[in-house]
Amino acid sequence: LSPPGDSYGVLPRPCRALVLLNPQSGSGRALDDFQAVVQPMLAEADITTTVFVTERAHHAHEKVRDEDLSQWDTLVVMSGDGLLFEVVNGLMERPDWKEAMKKPLCILPGGSGNALAASINYYAGYDHVAKKKLLTNCTFILCKGLYTQMDLVSLSTASGKRFFSFLGFGWGFISDVDIDSEKYRWLGSARFTLGTLQCLAKLRVYQGRLSYLPVAAEQGGSPAPRDAQAP
Repeated sequence: LSPPGDSYGVLPRPCRALVLLNPQSGSGRALDDFQAVVQPMLAEADITTTVFVTERAHHAHEKVRDEDLSQWDTLVVMSGDGLLFEVVNGLMERPDWKEAMKKPLCILPGGSGNALAASINYYAGYDHVAKKKLLTNCTFILCKGLYTQMDLVSLSTASGKRFFSFLGFGWGFISDVDIDSEKYRWLGSARFTLGTLQCLAKLRVYQGRLSYLPVAAEQGGSPAPRDAQAP
């Protein structure tokens, strides 16, 4: 969910929400924070919740891919950006993905990295905040019930896999920091600092090829893609 743009919708009242929650996200306080901060606010806003606590990787992916979603008005993700990534890609694997992707999505920050939640907080006009205050702000946005469309990025790999992202795709050093720091999840956002230091110490070399289409000199032109070597 996000603040109103050129066009926006409003959640019904009463509202039924499926909350997908990763209890291991961030420093492991997502479930406690949901019960202490989020649930009371949603109750006041006449939003009833069904809480689905994930037990393993890709659990949320499978849930939204296979579940009958008609019983809920919105899907709420209480975690970091990674769980929302699972949910988006699970929805896109459904036979009825065109309809499923019309279901409003909400992100409530509960992870180590909460980039989308922080962006929504900013565009809603709030001051830059983190942790409990960011969670409170994003929950308040959900309570107001305004939602609008959001762009997705599509990426197809050489192996034939296709992924969808709402932030961006990373390759090389940044991806290694994210992956290598996974074992330090208990540190919260500090895991990225430690992961960066470790990756700097290793200084891996990445080789790849980037192909791109330059801007056409004339409208209607179809320039051939150019290759650029990445050391």
